[in-house]
Amino acid sequence: MKVIPVLDILGGEVVHAVAGERLHYKPVKSILVDSPNPLDVARAFREKLARTSLYAADLDAITGSGDNGKVLSEIKQKFNFTMMVDAGAATLDDALKIIKQGFDYVVLGTETLHSLDALKNIMDSPIREQVIASLDVKFQRTLSRCVKLSGLEPVEAANLLYEYGVRRLILLELERVGTLRGPNFKLLENLWKIPFDKVFAGGGVRGKDDLWVLKKLNISGVLVASALHTGRLTLKDLLDVEV
Repeated sequence: MKVIPVLDILGGEVVHAVAGERLHYKPVKSILVDSPNPLDVARAFREKLARTSLYAADLDAITGSGDNGKVLSEIKQKFNFTMMVDAGAATLDDALKIIKQGFDYVVLGTETLHSLDALKNIMDSPIREQVIASLDVKFQRTLSRCVKLSGLEPVEAANLLYEYGVRRLILLELERVGTLRGPNFKLLENLWKIPFDKVFAGGGVRGKDDLWVLKKLNISGVLVASALHTGRLTLKDLLDVEV
């Protein structure tokens, strides 16, 4: 199991994402680095926490208010992370653009996905092995612009994504993000009953005990931000669980 740091970028700065309430996001405050500059935060993840993978959410692109592709490309070039990038891709052209920029995986968030037809086009394309779907959930309901996904219970939505070719899935529970409330272990266990190749957990990790529970559930990777910035997770904790 990999522990993957999260870089949420809004207005060109790394922000502390809390419960999906983007209007209230503030620049990150971290024991790792004294700057919200994306390059500085990425460097801290690389040099202080020995991370080689990175999940990046371009919140400006997701909300249609901007584009942080340039700084994300610079991070990729400087630190050579294996990068999963969510930049609000909704179509095959959107997904191809992200892969052509040199990123390793394109994250398709259900929140920004318009239709299952668009998902099928992406999953039938040559980049299907570089696609990770993010099941965006709030209070046990799926968030999506796609009417066939919107409002579904998470397991029902995950089954539908699997039917359309998704084999790598992130469970992103927005009400848990940045709250240090703990992951939804039961839901993650239920998602593993669907034969995905990989399942990633996002939202709520409090510390090393949560990591060990997730490892026992055979979770492929854990997306973490707050527990790293507050020091609840140390380099030793990460290396111990990744052995």
